[in-house]
Amino acid sequence: MKKYIGKRIISFLIVLIGVSVLSFLLIAWSGKDPAEIIAHRGVSNPTPEQIEMIRVEMGLDQPLPVRYIQWLSGMFTGELGTSLTTHQPIVKDLHKYLATTTSLVGMAILWIIVLTVPVSLLCARKRNRLFDQVTRGITICGICVPTFWLGFLLLLFFAIHLKWFSVLPSPGWRGFLLPSFALAVPSSCSLIRIMRSSLLAELSSDYVRFAKARGLSANRILVCHILRNALPPVVTIFFQQFGFLIAGGAVIESVFSIKGIGTYLVDSVVAADTIAVSTCIVVIAAIFVVANFMADIINRLLCPWMVREENDT
Repeated sequence: MKKYIGKRIISFLIVLIGVSVLSFLLIAWSGKDPAEIIAHRGVSNPTPEQIEMIRVEMGLDQPLPVRYIQWLSGMFTGELGTSLTTHQPIVKDLHKYLATTTSLVGMAILWIIVLTVPVSLLCARKRNRLFDQVTRGITICGICVPTFWLGFLLLLFFAIHLKWFSVLPSPGWRGFLLPSFALAVPSSCSLIRIMRSSLLAELSSDYVRFAKARGLSANRILVCHILRNALPPVVTIFFQQFGFLIAGGAVIESVFSIKGIGTYLVDSVVAADTIAVSTCIVVIAAIFVVANFMADIINRLLCPWMVREENDT
């Protein structure tokens, strides 16, 4: 396990360095000049001299390698400059907006767990029966439905017709109920299909027949024996979905007027704020890589015999 963790940490650093280089170069070569955008905000028709003065003040006149090293050192020291969209320090913005997105995604994960595990177990227990058939249709529709459209439907029904919620987000956890549910539905539907297939695949294993021969009930076999062995593919997809929820929450944040990291990233792209965009991309990439790393660790703890089979091969 120590060797495995060491290898994953090295690959983690390599991925982050690659993402940082690519994101910085792509934003720098995007064709937008942040100095020109800032100049046009202050003056309707800025002169080339004014634009060049702003470019020198921002350090955009320096070569790309020098600007990249300065930005990378700022990632470790916390000195990333001021955002062009909020006019606040970028580090302060990241703490604020990432905390909001983390709360939203955390509640979405609770929805995913509550919906996925019991529904998948019931589908496997009642294979090809009415409940399984109805769930199959609902999950297919849930996978295909756009999250922004589902968000608008939830607002229309619960906020406008029933008036249980307000259109603008309420303070506290109540304001995250509808957006987190809309964010969780597609992931829950896909995980239900994956977990059901994994549970049914384990049902044909030899240890299941042995447990039946011992006289164990079907529910006990399903929960106490099959569930653990069926979890590894579900855990892998679940933690991959966690990274997608962080990055893809911008649409839901826009629908429900929530200021999170996704909205901040979109605003920074529009404003050609290269430092803020590059920093957001690296942070999201780090979350995604860490999530996949945690999935591997949990799978190895759940099913250590899989590790022995890998070493034998």
